[in-house]
Amino acid sequence: MAARYWRLLFLSELALATAFAMRVGVAFKLPLALAVLAGLGVLLLLPGALAGLSFVIAGVMGPPQRGRGTFIDLLRAWVSESVALQRATLAMSLEPWRRFDYDSPPGAPQPPKPVLLIHGIVCSRAVWRPLANALRGQEFGPIRAVNLEPLLGNIDSHAKSVATVIRQLRCKCGGARVTIIAHSMGGLVARAALRLLEADDIRQIVTLGSPHHGTWLAQLLPGLPYRQMQPDSEWLAALNAAQEGRFPVPVTCIYSTNDNLVTPSRSAALQGATRFELRGLGHLSLLSARPAIDCTLRVLV
Repeated sequence: MAARYWRLLFLSELALATAFAMRVGVAFKLPLALAVLAGLGVLLLLPGALAGLSFVIAGVMGPPQRGRGTFIDLLRAWVSESVALQRATLAMSLEPWRRFDYDSPPGAPQPPKPVLLIHGIVCSRAVWRPLANALRGQEFGPIRAVNLEPLLGNIDSHAKSVATVIRQLRCKCGGARVTIIAHSMGGLVARAALRLLEADDIRQIVTLGSPHHGTWLAQLLPGLPYRQMQPDSEWLAALNAAQEGRFPVPVTCIYSTNDNLVTPSRSAALQGATRFELRGLGHLSLLSARPAIDCTLRVLV
């Protein structure tokens, strides 16, 4: 379902760019090559406009927050988020035709080092390809990436599915504990799944830009998981009351002070967890930007 959503978005962008190219070409009697270049320019600028809008909404309408860094940090975050959005849109549009699960690479050390990747809301496992490739290069495996369906499903329902996948992965790997890396809402899914599992099932949890204390922007969107991610959510309050400061497994929170979707950005930090604060990265950028990938690889045990 996520693939259809993102494919529709990409096709809409393509249609808009084509219409613009045709209109400009006719109005200014441009050669075909120049008209095509104009259309490509629009196609490249649209993700930047969408990312910019999210930064404006987060900065102007969101709650005030300190430590967002300099104007250069914000500019870097906008550029990185624009690139990440276009990259993610293309990857998720093509998701049904590409492979995203990997067995252990040849010559990998034993015992196996299984990893489960959990994406955020309205996304798909396709967003994990840059990090999955980096993990393979560090001889982690097998690597599995789930698709959370339905897109606006209950976080607890997603957690049950994830818990089942973890048990299956452990069985496949001879009982080896599973490392979870989760982005955005996926971090809440991982924590909810932790309540359904034994501590020995999971080696560690690493969250990237997860709204552990909610995000103000969730109040602007409809759907059950958005209600669960609101700062005043009873569901989130119960989860934190049960876990924060006393996790049965190591937890690491990686987040950016320039996150355009998790506001305030320090909502992504948990008490009792190891915390890494980055600058100059947007929300989706945490999945593919080199500083975020390097930070993630450093904390894995």
